[in-house]
Amino acid sequence: MASGTAEVRAPVQSDWTGGWRCPEHSERPAELFCRRCSRCVCALCPVLGAHRGHPVGLAEEEAARAQKLMQECLECLATKKRQHADNIAQLEDTGERLKVSADSSKAWLTQKFTELRLLLDEEEALAKSFIDKNTQLTLQVYQEQAESCRKQIEVMSDFSIRVWDISQVSNPVQLLQAYIATKAEMGQQMSPSELSHPVPLSFEPVKNFFKEFVEAIRNTLQTPMDTRLKENINCQLSSSSSTKPGALLKTSPSPERALFLKCETREWEREVGEHRWTKDRK
Repeated sequence: MASGTAEVRAPVQSDWTGGWRCPEHSERPAELFCRRCSRCVCALCPVLGAHRGHPVGLAEEEAARAQKLMQECLECLATKKRQHADNIAQLEDTGERLKVSADSSKAWLTQKFTELRLLLDEEEALAKSFIDKNTQLTLQVYQEQAESCRKQIEVMSDFSIRVWDISQVSNPVQLLQAYIATKAEMGQQMSPSELSHPVPLSFEPVKNFFKEFVEAIRNTLQTPMDTRLKENINCQLSSSSSTKPGALLKTSPSPERALFLKCETREWEREVGEHRWTKDRK
């Protein structure tokens, strides 16, 4: 009776292969791992089955190796998550500093353009004052010359009256005496007078100067801002700065990430290469 009960019970297996059976030899436990086919097989497969001659290893050891790779992967992923979190923090911090820098730069530009407007207003006032000063000096010269001409006209008018009175004297002796007395002055007055042709004062040099000044500024401002900054050596930025929006400075991966990538790449390249070599042979 006891022996019958023992025969009915399923045998208790102490190894980890419990319910895992070989797909080709179902009665045998899958305790090996075929590296070429990436499948768990029994101990008979590398000798007589479809996996004959294939590189195999103990499934438990291969599982441990896979667990180690997965642990390294998890560590790498954790590192990458921290790196991305650091990237987010740096991007947000840089963004906030960018906003502060933008506001500060705009305030600085407002101040500089205000100074520029004041300088232009001052230059405009100086140019107009220059015109006013030279206009007043020239008008003063014109007025002095005109006043001199008026005085000469008065002198000539008075002398004309005297000459006319002398010419009306009936006594010849008296007429000649008066004539002789005024003869020298008559000679002076009968000489032709000079005609004054004032040369107009021109302000074209002032206008031309500021015309060229405005055209130079206009030509400069018509050039795109990016081009002006690139051409001006004083505007060139350091290697850690950029005028290109959204520029990012890339750095090498951390040692942990590089180590994981190196191990993972070598492992899977070996397995994929063996798999392709098997296909080529078939």
